[in-house]
Amino acid sequence: MYKMVQEVHLSDTDVTGQVYYARPLEWMEWCRVNWFQEKYGNFMKHVEETGITFFPSKVNVEYLKPIMFGDKLEIGMISKDIKKVSFTLEYAIKRQGDMVLKADVLMVCFDAKNKKFAKIEGELLEYITKCSV
Repeated sequence: MYKMVQEVHLSDTDVTGQVYYARPLEWMEWCRVNWFQEKYGNFMKHVEETGITFFPSKVNVEYLKPIMFGDKLEIGMISKDIKKVSFTLEYAIKRQGDMVLKADVLMVCFDAKNKKFAKIEGELLEYITKCSV
């Protein structure tokens, strides 16, 4: 499992102080990129060097409770359903231990240099698998 802390800023909210519905998708991406960069360094440099990147193919989000300006959130992420060219990232966003949002994002591995799907293997497969715990 990988975890990240996120405080809700005023720019994340509407006039009522509630978070825009799409903002948690950005936080989940930041969480994924931070997790990746802990192992591989600068994400964009890695893509330039290897051609390997990931894109979200399917997203399912359950908004369980409103998220408000000033909330301090913990974003937890685990990998599951690891296949040849895809895997799912399961997210749990909590406020003081209370679940406010759950999401699953199907990620697909893509070779940007050769413009085709790429097999998840070797060290990358091991790293994704370690995130399932």
